[in-house]
Amino acid sequence: MRYEDWDILIFPRGSKTPVREFKTACHVVPDLECAYAHGSTGLPTLTCFIPSLPPGTPFTVSLHSWTNPEISRYTKSFSQHHDSATFEARISIDGDLVATRTLARYGPWPQLFEHGFEFNKDGTSDFLKFPSFRSELLRQSYWNPADDMGRIKIVISEGYPRDSVSVPLERVKNVMAFSFQHAPLEILEAAAIAWPNPSMWQRAAISPSMS
Repeated sequence: MRYEDWDILIFPRGSKTPVREFKTACHVVPDLECAYAHGSTGLPTLTCFIPSLPPGTPFTVSLHSWTNPEISRYTKSFSQHHDSATFEARISIDGDLVATRTLARYGPWPQLFEHGFEFNKDGTSDFLKFPSFRSELLRQSYWNPADDMGRIKIVISEGYPRDSVSVPLERVKNVMAFSFQHAPLEILEAAAIAWPNPSMWQRAAISPSMS
């Protein structure tokens, strides 16, 4: 998905072919996170549906900026040392933070996220693992673009570095979010979200021929 010049793709680890995206849309949702964001008009959030990978499959998040991103005036106004302002990307699965990284404004791009916070038995960082499908979502009577359940979500923020290991960045503003909702391909096809799907052929069959 792409928002302005930020572009994010999800790949099965080791593959050069990204996961397909369907029904991409942009919404503005309340930003309840940033303490400084008084009077904020909300957080732009791109949403899409993707076919699930088998649970536990290692995957990669590719984050790219087609230009060198600019820090907003809003964030610059919080410090005289605005040249030190930078970006941060956070990845969460089902609302749980699994990876984070400070992004240099001048790249290099793309930034590849392959490892999360979990560790293997040998003490090395484990790969990001694709989550299980949350079947309870099928019983929901509503859909909310701000929901975390069943989503792989990437939030890009602006802030200032801190001399702290536990909190290395003082976040000032969330810039945008990318929310990938996953479900088995057959479910997406049955809902006419993924294509090709049976219903599109059925509609074509009953439509009057055009002369």
